[in-house]
Amino acid sequence: MPAAHLTVLCAALLGWSDNITIQPSRGERGLFSSSRDNAGIDRPSDRTHETLKRYDLERTYRRRPDLALQSLEKLARKQPEAELVYALAELSWVEGLKQERWRKGEAMGRFLDAVGYAHDFLFDPELAAGRGPTDPRFLLACKLYNAGLERIIRTVQSKDPINPQGTIKLKIDGREQVLQVALSQSPWTAADIHKLILCSDYEVSGLAKSRNQYGLGVPLIAVRATDPKKEDRKAGERFYPDEMTFALTAFLYPNSRLRDPANEGDGPRRCSLALIDPVVQRTVASGSSTIAIEADLTTPLAYMWSRTDLERYRWAGLMRPEANLGRANLLMIRPYEPGKIPVVMVHGLISSPLAWIPMLDELLRDPVIQSKYQFILYMYPTGVPLPIAASSLRDALGQAKETFSPGDSDPAFDRMVLLGHSMGGLLSHLMTVSSGDQFWRLNSDQSFDTILGPKEVLGDLQHLLFFEPLPFVSRAVFLATPHRGSGLSRSVVGRVGAGLINDPDHVTKLLTQLVRDNPDAFQRRFRRFPSSIETLDTDSKTLLAVLAMKQNPAVTYHSIIGSLRPGPTDESTDGVVAYKSSHLDGVASEVVVRSDHGVQASAMAIREVRRILHEHIGSGSQVAQGRPGLAATGTRPRPAASAEEIPAPATAAAAPPNQSPAAILMEPQPTVDGEPELLPALPR
Repeated sequence: MPAAHLTVLCAALLGWSDNITIQPSRGERGLFSSSRDNAGIDRPSDRTHETLKRYDLERTYRRRPDLALQSLEKLARKQPEAELVYALAELSWVEGLKQERWRKGEAMGRFLDAVGYAHDFLFDPELAAGRGPTDPRFLLACKLYNAGLERIIRTVQSKDPINPQGTIKLKIDGREQVLQVALSQSPWTAADIHKLILCSDYEVSGLAKSRNQYGLGVPLIAVRATDPKKEDRKAGERFYPDEMTFALTAFLYPNSRLRDPANEGDGPRRCSLALIDPVVQRTVASGSSTIAIEADLTTPLAYMWSRTDLERYRWAGLMRPEANLGRANLLMIRPYEPGKIPVVMVHGLISSPLAWIPMLDELLRDPVIQSKYQFILYMYPTGVPLPIAASSLRDALGQAKETFSPGDSDPAFDRMVLLGHSMGGLLSHLMTVSSGDQFWRLNSDQSFDTILGPKEVLGDLQHLLFFEPLPFVSRAVFLATPHRGSGLSRSVVGRVGAGLINDPDHVTKLLTQLVRDNPDAFQRRFRRFPSSIETLDTDSKTLLAVLAMKQNPAVTYHSIIGSLRPGPTDESTDGVVAYKSSHLDGVASEVVVRSDHGVQASAMAIREVRRILHEHIGSGSQVAQGRPGLAATGTRPRPAASAEEIPAPATAAAAPPNQSPAAILMEPQPTVDGEPELLPALPR
């Protein structure tokens, strides 16, 4: 019966899913990690046939492909032309495919040639006049480069793991080919890389679309194993998952097949295999050309989370919160980088950090955000009472401050942004307010200073109920946050869920002892805190107390609210939280997006968060930066020093003083490429 209750609870209370999974690919991805279609690539193209015909090599190629390739190579070295070099890249790839099954050594040589000639075609300055980004061969050369390099890496990995600071020695046609492996600029070190896995070996499901950045190179999953018992762990490693993964892109700088004298001799040929951090470096340059690198940030994240027990933890964290509170922690996905602003993402009820992957993946594709921000996830058991959950987050953020910015050594840390979804928004709000005695007055009319009890017990209680805003938090974004509760908390589903949650034993004992020592000081129910689900009641005194707490005037607030269907904004709901509960006066901006309660995965909400992050650093970026057709200027209120200074949308009357600006309804509109744009429309 409990399992059935949980199924109903999840479906009714959540209305969204963190179901992002990863599984081995169904067969090899083949030529190009962004496409499974190999049609026409296993044989020469019509254009390459024309090149063979032009040099009277068509019959030779049919009978002796190796002789035809040798003739083309001599012609290309004597007088390099884009047409010749592309044909060599394509024919080398095709011949490599033919030999791959039975003559692996020869196939490897052909794949190296395909990579080398494709690189020459794309980067050689003397070939610039014969190629261009609109030339179909340009994209095909990128595909051939990636396909050949992936074949090389796969073959090497099948024998020995790639050493990120070693060499790879290959024997090809009796000659030695040496690949020097090196990690490019990155906060990671070569020692962090314990294993490399091809991203194309896995498929991620649960995301709306492919998230690759297309270009040159082979995306990899770098695995870093963390030993929590290791005595010499660096201070920041306490925030690392036990097994951490991160994205790299392999890029081969081959010796030029056209100009390298080593091509003519018998000695070893040398080239370098760079392991590029795509968060740090987005392009590769050689000669006069600069091309984007291929990057896959999603698969490494999904691989990492698939190796955890987050699915079990989110349920155990609801039903047995005390047993799982010790695992509450900030989780970093990259080493801390001084100078970058931390963005802390706090998930909601019966959820996990997986809920943030769609947003995280999208935000990391923005070069400005990549260069200015670093993202940290917070994981916690969602069944714990709100004061305990908030205290745990407050402690974790304080520890991060001591670790990464002791003595205010990193000014960027003091510009921290909190993103909170659902109950995570309530926790984020509590990081920015002064409690006063609001929580304490819920259960006692006596001054806390008059309460009797053991010093450690009183200290623990004071830590939970009395606090000041964290001075290093400067902005908070609330996504589908139930500031005034949810009607589902009172429903049968909510009551079943609340009944399944075990009260924290240590808190029960603490409160029982205080009531025993101070029999006239407390209300009868002060032997337990309300559970998380009970706190979400629409008549919750706890939530009213939070709303009454004094906000830090230095913090800028934003609200992003979901609405299931068209209609008056004031009457809208995301299916779990009503607009009237999510609305908060005094925010710098408020937008309503067409979404269910899982608004943090909504493309429109992600766009709004992106805008807010640009605004936070004063980049002047518009909502649809890089996307034509959206006039964002004047469509949203900008954060200001006081509510009176907050401008209203251009087509709306100004908001009254000390109130939030009018909500902006963000409707998805079709565009030429089929993706929705954000067009603001004031509610009717």
